[in-house]
Amino acid sequence: MGLQDSGHSFVLDLAAIPRFAADKLAALAGKSWAVGIAGLVLVWPAFWNGYPLVFADSGTYLGQALLGRASWDRPLFYSLFLHATHWRLSLWPTIFAQGLLVAHVLYLSLRAVRLPGAMPLLVAACCLAVLTRLPFFAGQIMPDFFTGIVVLTLWLLGFRFHILSRGERVYVALLATISIAVHLSHLPLALAVAVAGGCTRWILDDLSAGIRSAARMAAPALPVVLALVTVNAAAHHIPSISPFGSVFLAVRLIFDGPGAAYLEQNCPEQGFRICAVRHRLGADHNRFLWDSDSPLYTELGGPKQWSGEAAAIVAGNIGKYPGSVVRAALSNTVTQFFLLGIGDELQSRPAAPGPEPLIKRFFPAEHAAFANAMQQQGTLDGFARRLVPLHTATTILAMLALLVLAAAGRRSRTGAALAILVLVAMVANAAFTGGLSGPAERYQARLGWLPVFAMGLGYLGRYRGDGKFRIVGQQPYESAEAPYRGRQSGSAGDCLQAQQEDRVHAALRPPVRSTRPAVARNSTAGTAPAA
Repeated sequence: MGLQDSGHSFVLDLAAIPRFAADKLAALAGKSWAVGIAGLVLVWPAFWNGYPLVFADSGTYLGQALLGRASWDRPLFYSLFLHATHWRLSLWPTIFAQGLLVAHVLYLSLRAVRLPGAMPLLVAACCLAVLTRLPFFAGQIMPDFFTGIVVLTLWLLGFRFHILSRGERVYVALLATISIAVHLSHLPLALAVAVAGGCTRWILDDLSAGIRSAARMAAPALPVVLALVTVNAAAHHIPSISPFGSVFLAVRLIFDGPGAAYLEQNCPEQGFRICAVRHRLGADHNRFLWDSDSPLYTELGGPKQWSGEAAAIVAGNIGKYPGSVVRAALSNTVTQFFLLGIGDELQSRPAAPGPEPLIKRFFPAEHAAFANAMQQQGTLDGFARRLVPLHTATTILAMLALLVLAAAGRRSRTGAALAILVLVAMVANAAFTGGLSGPAERYQARLGWLPVFAMGLGYLGRYRGDGKFRIVGQQPYESAEAPYRGRQSGSAGDCLQAQQEDRVHAALRPPVRSTRPAVARNSTAGTAPAA
């Protein structure tokens, strides 16, 4: 059957429809098993340990949803994620979900640079599992694995938006929003990456393209701001993004020096309560912040009670010693940037403030596995530390490679854009964590895998149908508004492959195959005679 229109014949091959549907289902099944295997590979330390890895903060994140109380220092959104995945039955589904999320983002990122399919994903997952500390974060009851997801999802929204289908665009935007919401440091990190992305598109293309990219990248942060303000207003009666953030800043300034000097000069006249204990604060800011027997809890009433005074100390420091404050923040940022090792995040957590009381209460069937795990026996930390030289060297070499790729600029637009975003994310992450809260190994190490993966995306290539090897970074840059230039072929499988690699604006349609016999074109008259 056919439809005549201006001399052209459009013929629908009904037999192609079931073949196309079968190919589509086969491709979906292929992607699913590859993502599943990659997800398991990326949480291998949990299997090696014998139980999901935990940290001191894991107890707080579990307890917020299980006990129905909001913490003063952490958003509750990761707690809700935990609650949605463990169902009060087991913490293993949470680890599986974390591995699958990371694996799927890797899959989308690889496909966005025309490396689709199972093999690139599995190779990438295995390389990251061996060469980086990503599995130690994906296999831990902590939101740190989301930090890299923030950067990759924003890159997809800002630079590879046209590669994604409509459903994938919604999914990536939603995942970016969740990833930003689970940790307070992710909000300024996301905004910094969005600004860098907009500026990069402006330089590579034009101002309007930069504005559109920046808007898409910044959009997921807006509902996070609204959610944080709403939750804090309901839980703490303070409509603020971080109602008690001044406590971290004040403690950081005091232990860095500018805050202590400010107290020495202003205590007699300002009447701060901390003046009476300023010589008994100790040498470790973490002990002052978290030990229940520190002066913060025994004499200042706790962080929430002291937050007002802390805000006044921060404002006074900035107003009186702005240069000292900036120098201290820069020093902490530089220190944090190169902290890629292991701190205390893999040490044994036999009791509070770790999660053991909650595991014993809400997951009693798993308490024995938790207690007998390598981490609680004290052997996992030493094992992981032996891998630190390899992981650190890989990350540093990858960052150097990204500097070279970023310098390529217009000659390598896709690779340069990703390199710039990752390098900006590394600096911004160090500034917003170590610079403001205090250097800690896990803050920067949680992003250490991202330069390695970005280097692979930027430099690796694929064989095209013409047999030529193309470097992805040297592919002609496709703007986010470029029209779809997918390939058509005579088989449904080729059509699906083109859909995976190129843009899809419309719903997938079966390929058109003519049932009419081939005719030779009349070279003299320039017309094709009837068959």
